[in-house]
Amino acid sequence: MGSAISFACPNLPGRSREGQRRTRTPDRRQDPDVDRGGGAIYTPARPGPRKRRAARDGSSEAETKLTHNVLDEAAARGLLAELSAQLDRAIEPDARLILIGIHRRGDSIAAEIGRHLEPTRGRVPIGSLDITLYRDDFGQVGALPLVGTTRIPESIEGAHIVIVDDVLHTGRTIRAALQELSDFGRARRIQLCVLVDRGGRQLPIQPDYVGRVIEVGPNQDVAVRVADTDGDWSVDIVAVPAAPEEGG
Repeated sequence: MGSAISFACPNLPGRSREGQRRTRTPDRRQDPDVDRGGGAIYTPARPGPRKRRAARDGSSEAETKLTHNVLDEAAARGLLAELSAQLDRAIEPDARLILIGIHRRGDSIAAEIGRHLEPTRGRVPIGSLDITLYRDDFGQVGALPLVGTTRIPESIEGAHIVIVDDVLHTGRTIRAALQELSDFGRARRIQLCVLVDRGGRQLPIQPDYVGRVIEVGPNQDVAVRVADTDGDWSVDIVAVPAAPEEGG
């Protein structure tokens, strides 16, 4: 197995998306900042902490208002166990499985699924994708977007990859994840696992594994809480202000 590859990309205000994307794939033969052991490590120039995190559908967490709870802590944990069982039944026991969570809440869901799979499959490698620089609305997210870390635990060549996210909406986040993942190699197979499918697709992307399908009305969204980020597990429907259609 190869060593883990980790990218923490710098903020690059004033440059085109194409120019920024090229910085994510440095020339390992020439770049002196590349770890010759196999991992590329960058130290980003991060802006100060934000008061609000822009959601992928154009809303923000600070602007949401709880409408009603769909899954409480116990129900959400039970749904994670069911979702893990779906993967375990469907994926061949001898497949070289890698779980790749979409930062941030997809990371937590991938880690939880990995814990459920460990008794039958042993330790499953888990990675993380930050898709910020691959968004098709990158130019609309502000001059100093907050870029996180992408970490691939081992080579994806010939591996069975399962991308994990919290909520599937338009499909644009998954499109960005697929584009970024292709920079790391050619997997044997790539599948998609989501805790919640809320519909509203704008791209022809569908999940292979789904915990729950939830219908929401106009100006509503699905908010997933995860233990390591939010303190507990839950799924809520929240009210959000009207906003122009954007990727999610």
